[in-house]
Amino acid sequence: MQDKAIAAIGEWQLQEFKELDPVDLYIENMFPGKDYQMLLLVFEIENNQSVLKCVYKGIDIEGVRADNDEYRKYAYRKGTSGRAGDVTITTKLSLKKLENIRDTQFKKMIKNEKFSEESQIFIMIQEKFKENYDAIKIKVKDFINGLSKNEKEALGISIKVFLNKSEKYLYDFDITKEIIKEEYYLSKIYQNKVESQTQLSTCSITGEKEKNIYGFAAPFKFSTIDKPGFISGFFSKQKNWRNYPVSEKEALKLELGKRYVRENLNSYFYGNEYIIVPQPLIKTETKKLKDIIRLIRGALITKGIDKEAKKRSEERVLRLIAQEKNYFFVDLLFFEENKTNKSIKVKLSLEEILPSRFRQLFIDAPETINKNKLFKNALTIKKELVDLKFSFQIIKNFFSSDFLDVVNKLFLGNKLSDKYVFEKIIKAIQKNYNNIKSKNPYTLPNVIAKEAIMLISYLQELKIINYNKNYKYMETENKTKLESTFNLNGFNDFIKENSNFLDSDIKVGTFAVGVLVRFLFDIQNASLGSTPFENKLRGYKLNPELLMNVYTEALDKIQKYQKNFYVYADLREVINQYFILKSNELNKMTNNELSFYFVAGLELGRQFKNKDEKNKQ
Repeated sequence: MQDKAIAAIGEWQLQEFKELDPVDLYIENMFPGKDYQMLLLVFEIENNQSVLKCVYKGIDIEGVRADNDEYRKYAYRKGTSGRAGDVTITTKLSLKKLENIRDTQFKKMIKNEKFSEESQIFIMIQEKFKENYDAIKIKVKDFINGLSKNEKEALGISIKVFLNKSEKYLYDFDITKEIIKEEYYLSKIYQNKVESQTQLSTCSITGEKEKNIYGFAAPFKFSTIDKPGFISGFFSKQKNWRNYPVSEKEALKLELGKRYVRENLNSYFYGNEYIIVPQPLIKTETKKLKDIIRLIRGALITKGIDKEAKKRSEERVLRLIAQEKNYFFVDLLFFEENKTNKSIKVKLSLEEILPSRFRQLFIDAPETINKNKLFKNALTIKKELVDLKFSFQIIKNFFSSDFLDVVNKLFLGNKLSDKYVFEKIIKAIQKNYNNIKSKNPYTLPNVIAKEAIMLISYLQELKIINYNKNYKYMETENKTKLESTFNLNGFNDFIKENSNFLDSDIKVGTFAVGVLVRFLFDIQNASLGSTPFENKLRGYKLNPELLMNVYTEALDKIQKYQKNFYVYADLREVINQYFILKSNELNKMTNNELSFYFVAGLELGRQFKNKDEKNKQ
């Protein structure tokens, strides 16, 4: 993640808000992107013959909308790590925070001699707050108990003061603004009782010498300065500015850029939180930067969308980027945030990815593989047949624990080993089999097999895994000239249409053995109401020797059930040509790969029966 890109967004924000008081830029939205409620402790300052008196008036409630900037009047700024509470009285509400307001927050408002008149007002407010503390606590507790879980998670507290009959919020007091400014600059200089600053040194953002240089202005905390072992590349905490020197002006840009990114360019990709930071190819093209950001921000907005719609929109912004020309690139940072100290653990960082790569990953390759007839009407949703379409959910299904590692390789175009891919595929199939075995051991849903084929096709399309492009399937002829329950022509057509997936004779042969075992399962289920032969498959953990035994025993069982030595003659001819005669090539496949091609035949086998045979099922 390039901080210069964050600073560029911050500079744009400075231009957008150049009419604002600088303090307005330091104030934060307590719950960005959300509507929330603010409880206000209301006090009135009465002037009776030049004698000021404070009266506690009760609790008021105001709604704060996500689509405006009224939040600024509450003057909220989150406290830094190692400092007591938030910067002002305004804070996220809990009963614990009430104690903190009483014991800590008011002290900040009354010790500043520069604003003595305002300090006197807050001294009186503090006294009335303490005097009415128990009653306030009971009323706040009752209010919180009446809220839903979501409402409790978006709730703040502040004060409102009637002074000379005029309504005032924290923002309206100069002492508040002074505290926010001081805390902002101190946060760039001090962290965990460590000071890091210097004068007239080179800023790491601009490359120029600047008057004031800070050591703690990095937009994201990728390390924890006060804990041994977490200081990445740092030797002296006091001289942290030497590792990351940032000038006063650039520190503000980084602050605004980070805030905008976290509030507007933040989303989830299949359970992984990420931020997306765009940059125009020509750094000075500010208008293009604005256009790109607004485009991405619009796609990321999911307010009011239900959970199912959000799931479907996981890739929406990435597909939107894919439709743009290469006049910009983006950085993607996947991370976990420590909720206590706000430090970030980077899970994956992708830098300078062009829209053309997004197009390959999210549009071109999926469109190519989605055309395969195998995926037509492959799913049943609400009793209706729908097509199976590629999404990164399929990647997640098979590589759940290594999902971001695989995403990284896909974006960078790095190879995955075939051995690794088939290991993940067969593990997912075995897990699926174990989950349903007790419920219905006869039917292993073939959706997972089709998803696996779709995954392999996708990786092949992107040249992430190897396959034999030159493989030519030689059709097996019907030598018996007898009516068969096996649809040889349909089988031949399928192999030719899926020659990228079935790219060798031995894979075709192993697939055909799976088809034969499916036929046996159907026969056993019709005769016995169960499929005892399934126990021979050892949970789909096969090897060459076991697979050879599976074939001979399956054939023997079929002949006994059908009382016909020549049953499925065409299928047996395929197996003889592509499996028996090529059995010496079984060792060229890993056991996982061999198991998968067998399972694929097993789960797709029914489609190779003729119509009369299918109607019997």
